[in-house]
Amino acid sequence: MNEREQKNGFACLQLPDEPGLECLRSRWDLESWPLETRNLVFWDTFEWGVWFGGYLLYSCENLYQLTERLERWPGKPLYEEAAPESRRFWQEFETGPLRKALRDLLGLRGLTAVAEGSFRRQLHDLRNEAGKVICRLELRSVSELKPEKMLLQVCQVLPLRGYETEAREVTACLTGAGAAPCEQNPVDLLLQKSGNLPHRYTLRPDFGLEKATPAREAIGTIVRTMLAVVHANLPGILHDLDTEFLHDYRICLRKIRSLLSLVKGVYPAADIQQIRATLGDLARQTNRLRDLDVYLLAREEYLGLVPPVFRPALSSMFDDFLTERETEVRNVIALHASSAFQQLLHEVSEFFAEEISHSTSPAAELPVGPLVFARIYRRYRKICKIAAGITVSTPDAGIHQLRIECKKLRYLMEFFNELIPGDVPTLLQKQLRRLQGRLGEFNDASVQQSSLLDYRERHTPGPEVALGLGGLISILYQRQQQSRTLIGQSLDEFCSASTAAIFKRTFNIPASLIKTDHYRQADQ
Repeated sequence: MNEREQKNGFACLQLPDEPGLECLRSRWDLESWPLETRNLVFWDTFEWGVWFGGYLLYSCENLYQLTERLERWPGKPLYEEAAPESRRFWQEFETGPLRKALRDLLGLRGLTAVAEGSFRRQLHDLRNEAGKVICRLELRSVSELKPEKMLLQVCQVLPLRGYETEAREVTACLTGAGAAPCEQNPVDLLLQKSGNLPHRYTLRPDFGLEKATPAREAIGTIVRTMLAVVHANLPGILHDLDTEFLHDYRICLRKIRSLLSLVKGVYPAADIQQIRATLGDLARQTNRLRDLDVYLLAREEYLGLVPPVFRPALSSMFDDFLTERETEVRNVIALHASSAFQQLLHEVSEFFAEEISHSTSPAAELPVGPLVFARIYRRYRKICKIAAGITVSTPDAGIHQLRIECKKLRYLMEFFNELIPGDVPTLLQKQLRRLQGRLGEFNDASVQQSSLLDYRERHTPGPEVALGLGGLISILYQRQQQSRTLIGQSLDEFCSASTAAIFKRTFNIPASLIKTDHYRQADQ
């Protein structure tokens, strides 16, 4: 048949479960094409990188397909790859274009199944009394699999040239039987049924604060929000889905501890000291696993730094790290699945619950804006004072201390970002992130050298591995020295007269406003 199908002007109609297309049989003959059925599993990450990237990734009978999310129904795939086994990370895909697309969409995140359903498609030819095909119907449906239940059935009238009037009669017949324009998306329905609704994930949420918000109310809001992120990451840790769950969990614990130390006098000091100690212990119990994750993620980079002749021997070190990681994963899972851990986290959450009241503290009812701005300005001046003493011969410990102070300042500015006026946060945080990045590179190179030396002491490697380790340590040392030079450049920028003027203008609260008995007590 050479007729051209046309969709223009004919809406996609949602059909009632019954009677479907039966209303048409009284006027036309219905000739059905073979039914096409595909059971699709949809994949995405914890951060919904595929979805918010504008795509859908699904598999059907070991074939992975990536398609744009613009159309209501999974459309023609952009890229596909046959995979006899399930894939989790972008590195496991072999097809170049698909691998590259997923690298950008997934990052370090691993894939998990977010929904599955049965998609059916069937074409029908509609013939008049003369036996002429007047239009074609495309019938689609989507059903849950367990238990099987139809969620949506739609019909698209595809008119053939010269029979547009008859096609409109078909549409009228369907609408008369209860069909209506379809506004629903089949993938959305499956996600709703699975309980996996796409949502934005961030470690830097807004907290709805105002400068006049009482400090205890503000800090409580922040801590509760960050504890919710802690809880959200626990399932991923327990199932070892990817390394980012533990990474973000540790960041949240560190941020909460830092906040409670930087904004003192808001809660009873003894209680806060105990909570900070608890959170610190929980973070330290995952230190080794995080270290191993960092080394293994850098495996290809490290091997690329040494001559090819050393790479096979040096690979054995990463194999040792991988074996050790398996043990550490079991330890961390056992820790986070234990009733003792759950009780500790419950007690921390309970302490900051909205309905819990605590004894008075010097800064509890003070407006959070002036209180925090004063702390930000004081932290910045402390960084500038430390920076003035940084030289080419400053020990690594001195650089490390500067890094910690910068991290504390960044946390304060991130937590209270919505209180900072205009474009100030963007400008200052950009400079701070650049400085922190270089301090982090310096610290990473230092820590990695120490770790490699420790590995050499504990494993007494053979000569080839020892030579490879020596070469790698030398390269890391050179990186560290290069970072030291770049740190100096970033410090000059961050502590410049122009930046200092912005900090002073924005955060230097007038003495008449903050030098009260309550503020003095809060600063003790």
